[in-house]
Amino acid sequence: MAVIFLASGSAVAQADFPEAVSSTVTNENGPLEATSLWVVVDLFTGRKSSKQAKIVRDKLVDLGVGGTPIILSYSSVSVENITSLHPAFLALSPNGIPWCKYRGRNRTDLDNFLSALRVIIEKMDIPVIGICGGHQALPLAFGGKVGPINGGEDDCLPYKHKPTEKGRHDIQVIAKDPIFTGMGKSLNLVENHFDEVKRLPPGFLHLARDGLSLYQIIKHPTKPAYGVQAHTEYFYSGRPDGGTLLRNFIKIVWQHNRIAHRGPVKQMGDPVPVRNNRLGAEKS
Repeated sequence: MAVIFLASGSAVAQADFPEAVSSTVTNENGPLEATSLWVVVDLFTGRKSSKQAKIVRDKLVDLGVGGTPIILSYSSVSVENITSLHPAFLALSPNGIPWCKYRGRNRTDLDNFLSALRVIIEKMDIPVIGICGGHQALPLAFGGKVGPINGGEDDCLPYKHKPTEKGRHDIQVIAKDPIFTGMGKSLNLVENHFDEVKRLPPGFLHLARDGLSLYQIIKHPTKPAYGVQAHTEYFYSGRPDGGTLLRNFIKIVWQHNRIAHRGPVKQMGDPVPVRNNRLGAEKS
């Protein structure tokens, strides 16, 4: 099996990291340009891809995202690697331990990833959506603060501490944005988190909130980079809001990449109707 070596020195099997090809596709709005690759960034520590990162990938595929998905550990994400891949977008997965517990090599890798993420969003103009822990990574990358729900922004508490936010919750939309297209003022989403965003970076937009964790959905001030505290990858046909948010993000990606003239490859596809998803959310 062929192996591709990333700029950071890590290796990925060719079957998991196929070469991008170029072609032009069209939809009802005319030619649409998009890269064939999109990346799920696995924010869990460890050598193997986490279950949560795989679920995010699979749910996006189920929603009709075409092209070629790959999962990369946050430790493998650099400006050089993303420049080589030129992905249509990045989805940041949930994480598995408090951010303050990333120590040693994990801490160094995390700091490098967060520095690269700023460049990826602001200079490379690549859309990003962060889910649960991935949502929290956005403000961390831009100078915001994340801490335990029952603590201060500089506290470091293990996940067993209460309160936590679990189960289905109604999230209140407080600002207009294309991410809410076709949705109401109240969204029903699956939550499962111990940490929360304590302080937004300067200029970041606050789009939705609830009574326990204030910053439920956020956005970069000028770029298509979103954070959603809830687990949008868990949804049902009868409660589709998580899937609808993801579908709307993919439409935003389409529109943004068409204007940005990214390397044309393969149509990512119009999202399909929401399917039942009976998996339970894990903590992040």
